[in-house]
Amino acid sequence: MSATIKGQTCLSDRSYCKFGAKALLKLLLVFETQIDGVIKSDDIEYVHKTRVTSRRLRATIPLFKECLPRKKYKEWLCEIKKVTRLLGDARDLDVQIIFVEQYMNKLNSAAEKEGIGLFLNAHKDRRKSIQPAIICGLEELKATGVLRNLDKFCEKTIIEPSKAFDPGKVLQKAFWHISFKLDDFLALENWVHSENEVLKHHEMRIHAKKLRYTLESFASLYKNKLVEEIETIKAFQDLLGEMHDCDVWTEYIPKFIQKANVKNKSKQKKKAGTTEAENALLIFLNYVTERRKENYLKFVRLWDENKKKAFFVQFRKSISLVVNDKDKIKRVLANPDVKIAVLADVHANLQALKRVMKDSEERGVDVYLNAGDSIGFGPCPNEALELLCEKNVLSILGNYDLEVIEGKIKAKAKKNLALKFAREELAKSCELYLYSLPRTLRLEVAGKKLLMAHGSPESIEEHIYHDTPVKRLKILAEAANSDLIIVGHSHEQFWKQANDAIFVNPGSVGRPSDGNPQAAYAVLSFNPFKVELIRLDYNVRGTVNAIRKKGLLESFAQMFLRGVSMDTIIKEDQTKENQMVDDGKAIVQVCQDISTKYWHDINHFQQVRKLALGFFDGLIKLHHLGMRERCWLECAAVLHDVGLSKSGGDHHKKSAKLILNDKQLPFTSQERRIISSIARYHRKGLPKQTDYNLKSFDRATIHKVKVLASLLRIADGLDYSHRSVVEVLIVKMGTKRITVECMFKTKSILEEQAFNNKKDLFEKVFAKKMVLIWKEPSKPLDT
Repeated sequence: MSATIKGQTCLSDRSYCKFGAKALLKLLLVFETQIDGVIKSDDIEYVHKTRVTSRRLRATIPLFKECLPRKKYKEWLCEIKKVTRLLGDARDLDVQIIFVEQYMNKLNSAAEKEGIGLFLNAHKDRRKSIQPAIICGLEELKATGVLRNLDKFCEKTIIEPSKAFDPGKVLQKAFWHISFKLDDFLALENWVHSENEVLKHHEMRIHAKKLRYTLESFASLYKNKLVEEIETIKAFQDLLGEMHDCDVWTEYIPKFIQKANVKNKSKQKKKAGTTEAENALLIFLNYVTERRKENYLKFVRLWDENKKKAFFVQFRKSISLVVNDKDKIKRVLANPDVKIAVLADVHANLQALKRVMKDSEERGVDVYLNAGDSIGFGPCPNEALELLCEKNVLSILGNYDLEVIEGKIKAKAKKNLALKFAREELAKSCELYLYSLPRTLRLEVAGKKLLMAHGSPESIEEHIYHDTPVKRLKILAEAANSDLIIVGHSHEQFWKQANDAIFVNPGSVGRPSDGNPQAAYAVLSFNPFKVELIRLDYNVRGTVNAIRKKGLLESFAQMFLRGVSMDTIIKEDQTKENQMVDDGKAIVQVCQDISTKYWHDINHFQQVRKLALGFFDGLIKLHHLGMRERCWLECAAVLHDVGLSKSGGDHHKKSAKLILNDKQLPFTSQERRIISSIARYHRKGLPKQTDYNLKSFDRATIHKVKVLASLLRIADGLDYSHRSVVEVLIVKMGTKRITVECMFKTKSILEEQAFNNKKDLFEKVFAKKMVLIWKEPSKPLDT
């Protein structure tokens, strides 16, 4: 990769956005003309062409998402998707009708023709019935002004004054977009030779379509216009499309026969010729099955032929970027006024990397160097590598990068999970990019010799710290034979002189370990020589939210949130492991102090706490949970409403986030996520397997969360008015139902309604009905 030249970052963005605006505008003009054609004409060709253009638009808009207004992007894309679906239904029916008509023309039997004719007429009737909806949908799209607004935005982008268009910068983006789409397509290779993997073949067809449209979007940038690549992918798409059409028939025909038989039976008579019609459809089904097989064999032959001639290897070469600006780089580095940004240990933290890039651009940096470990532990390995590549950062390989791409997992427990995640998440194109990086890099900068290594000049694994003995640094300096030695790996930010050599460690961009979560990097100036060690605030919450949504352990999120090493988190968690049971009262007291810091309704959380523990103790023979889980529930009850301190709705979700992110809470990483999840479900939606906060839990832990959340929901419902109307409660267990008897100050309809609404999770978890009985204070509760 080449170095980023000063002043071209904005040019890169504007060049890409101008290119995207022209591509979108061209499609929009065609689309608008075709829409009018569909509205005014019955010619199905207009429908088919409009559908194809809408799909091209739908595929192209996300390619240029960064160039479009954030608030409008979703709206524009959503409106076009609606039309694509409408036109897609019409296209499918039109193709099916033509297919059946062609089949009928080959038939000699009048009985078969009659049977298939009934089937054909049903399709024609259905096609006719959806035409008004298509016209209405297209007219609604025009009325929304989406196309007009998108037109105007593209035209404005095109005429904006800027420097000369730089196709090389657009190629940077094109390379990654095409590479990721190619990766998606090739990821399904294992199912190519499995004839009955219908769903995988359908998925592969979709990926082929997206890849083709992406290739067509960027084809004009390449000398060969990617003609062979587009034609080959289209051939795959067409065959997979033919197979999918047959699969649709295979699923639909038996249902149609069954529906027809039921309809005839409901009329208590059987029309003459019904048996012949059914037989005709079964023969047609057999024809479709054979047709599917023929197309599948063609598909496999096409695949094998292209694999044999290394088409996909050549494909990657065709879209790869060949940089021929070495002389320009040398000239920039030779300039005594050159400014260099030094990065290291990004660790897939996209938010931190973006902040560092923005800050360095504002400082007028000319060249970027990256001392390795670009991935690992963080949530965004592909996106981080893509950004490093787009900014033309001169990078080397780190030890973590190497372990991931070689698949040699050496670490244990949580660190092992981090390596496995990075390995599974890494796109093939990003893996190939990492393989292309050197382990060390030597440059001539402003008359000085520079060496960049990840660990030390002698080993990728060696840590160099600010207190590394000078004697060792002198040995390394002599071996390096350089004036300036850049290292990473230790995540410690410093610079130090040994003999005539200067060692610089910029610290970690993405995973600081000194207790300061700020991103770290360095800027080097040479006239005069100067090292600036920089720390920056960045969107840490964005990083930890992404970690949680990827289903990674909470210990990973805490590491980034607090700016400490994984070893520190593991050690602290081990220390806290038994505190929840041994010193539960002290932990609850800390929770109370933190709860009142956010929200001052002490009476409510104390009442909910009392009721929740009453349910826990009264139902212990049902849930069989222990003191640790009781303490989890107590902490969640105390903290469940802290989200009310934040404006807007969904305070239960805000409570969960505050519990996750408040550094003062004395929980282990695992307990932090458990307690936050219990608090999250105290109202509204029930826990679902797809909820990101549950992804890292095993089944037993998820069950505990559901049980404890169900108790908290009911307890919160019984203090819906926040007036502590329930003074005493007794829980009685039966074989089919649980009876809750409450002595009250003043009977409350609000509490009763809330109880009935919020007992849903409990009844779902335990498959028992829960019934509320109010008892007046003068009448003693049953014992």
